[in-house]
Amino acid sequence: MRARSVYVAFDVFPRPKGSSSHIASMITALARDFGPLTLLCLGADDLPLYQREESIEILRLPPVHKDMLRRAGAFASFVQREVAARTDTLERIVFRDPWGGVPALRAAPGVRSLFEVNALPSWELAYTRPGFAHSPALQAKVAGMERFCLRHASSVLCVSAVTRSALIDEGVDASKIDVIPNAAGEAFYSARGGADPLLCGYVGGLHPWQGVEFFIDAFAAAAVEGARLLIVHGGGQSAREVQRRIARHKLDACVSWREALTPVELAAALRTMRFSVAPLAETERNTRQGCCPVKIVESLAAGVPVLASDLAVTRELIVHEVNGWLAPPGDVRAWAHAIRRAFGGARPEPNASGFAWPIIHSRLSEVFR
Repeated sequence: MRARSVYVAFDVFPRPKGSSSHIASMITALARDFGPLTLLCLGADDLPLYQREESIEILRLPPVHKDMLRRAGAFASFVQREVAARTDTLERIVFRDPWGGVPALRAAPGVRSLFEVNALPSWELAYTRPGFAHSPALQAKVAGMERFCLRHASSVLCVSAVTRSALIDEGVDASKIDVIPNAAGEAFYSARGGADPLLCGYVGGLHPWQGVEFFIDAFAAAAVEGARLLIVHGGGQSAREVQRRIARHKLDACVSWREALTPVELAAALRTMRFSVAPLAETERNTRQGCCPVKIVESLAAGVPVLASDLAVTRELIVHEVNGWLAPPGDVRAWAHAIRRAFGGARPEPNASGFAWPIIHSRLSEVFR
């Protein structure tokens, strides 16, 4: 089968993290109405370089470079070659970043294209690569690639109104931008089980902008008798920082850890919680770049209310005391009070049907046309 659509992602897929859930949702929607589809992504030692799942074929770049920028260069060559080989049947291209977007657009000029902006590298790299802020040449190169993609893509898709505003500030035509939030898979809506009244949980990365270390401070200050915390995460250096914070507060006995859960396992874990948390820090990454945290969407889909930082991006998803609670970001005293209230007060019962795959996929199909 020759591809009608190509989806390009500078990510290892699949992996137990939010971006993989989002990619799975996107390629499922795209393949349903505009397949066959080819997914071009990064590989890993435990994944085959080629894989086919019904109308979706997956081609992975071998994991040859540990340095991100060298890997991005190799990925660009890989994308250029594979897109060029499919231009005779190709009708649309969707890409998530300029590393894949620039070569895809150049290999197939005139093909309908969609730039899916979850985060522009010029925004993101300042947080993930400290040297980026001190390299004007690299900043200029990355910004130039982004401008090329934003100018030449037929349309732009993002998951947050905050991100849309930031793109408009960058000069993108507002009429070119659609906002569609992240989706939650069927496993989260079909999850069953009873909530433990003294268990709360955090799901996701442990980078500083996620605010987990601050939340540990607030959890300790709340001092709810018998309360426990479950952290579901992907590991890495940041996990050690959080573990040190837990040890400092002598909370080891009431904090448990789990890694690499499947969607079904994660849905079951969420259902055991009285509430989950999204203590996002008040940084530019969250307030200017914007986001639609998959952790919030999946928790609400599982019927579990969320205690989150009161930011514009969370107010797009959470209505205070209706499907969760909002508390001032970084305010330990206010969060400690909110934690005590979430454990002891009335528990909201979220209705998150608007994030179900069928509904989101229908909206995506209109954007893909």
